[in-house]
Amino acid sequence: MVRKLNTLENEWGQELTLVDEEGVNQDSRYRILRELEVDGRHYAVLSASEERDPDAFIFRVSQKDGGPRLEHVDDEDEWDHVTDALDEMLYLGD
Repeated sequence: MVRKLNTLENEWGQELTLVDEEGVNQDSRYRILRELEVDGRHYAVLSASEERDPDAFIFRVSQKDGGPRLEHVDDEDEWDHVTDALDEMLYLGD
């Protein structure tokens, strides 16, 4: 089951800054394109705000220390499942 969410937007607004906790990359601003719940798990689709890069990135949203935390989706099957759900949401209606 797929459900549209707006938890991050309600908490942080339409844009957010991702901080590289390992200090390897520069912190980056992203725009929240879509939030969805897929089989009880929360995901966010983000796009870089400062670049002309049309790519979108999918993050799993978890709770840590009382607030949301974004995690990379590394598992290919999970990624495919979320993109299929996103396609369903976008093309068959919210």
